[in-house]
Amino acid sequence: MSESFFDKHPVPPAPKTLGWELLNEFPSEGRIEIAFHPNETMLNPRGTIQGGFVAAMLDDTMGPSLVSMTHGKEAPITMDMNVTFIHPVLVGRVIGRGRVVSRTKATAFLEAELFDESEKLLARATSTARIVSIE
Repeated sequence: MSESFFDKHPVPPAPKTLGWELLNEFPSEGRIEIAFHPNETMLNPRGTIQGGFVAAMLDDTMGPSLVSMTHGKEAPITMDMNVTFIHPVLVGRVIGRGRVVSRTKATAFLEAELFDESEKLLARATSTARIVSIE
C-alpha cells in the first residue's frame, strides 16, 4: 500500500477509542478496509458490544472511504445513517469495509459492512453525507 493521507495524520480520539486501524485502501475505487478492536468497556448488559459503538465503527469506516478517495481533500458530514444489526459484535478484532457508492459535488452516498474474523457479516450501514473541504 502506498503512503496514505492516514499515514500523515493521527487517528482522532473517537476512532482511536474503537481501536481504528487502517488495513487497506483503494482510493480510485472509493473503497477502504479498517480493523477495529472493541473491548470490555463497550459491552452492554448482554455481554456484547453496545449498538452505538457498532454504529460508530460503521460510521468510522464510511467516512474514511471518501477521505481516501479524495486523498484527504474532502470529508463527509453525516446527514443520515441507517444501521442494520445482523449478529452480535463481540470483544476482539472486527473488520469494516466501506465504500463511496456515489457522489455529487456536495453529497456522498456511502455504505459499510462489519465482519468478524471468520467473515461473518455482523452489521451494515448506509449514509448520506454533505461533502466539505478539509483544506
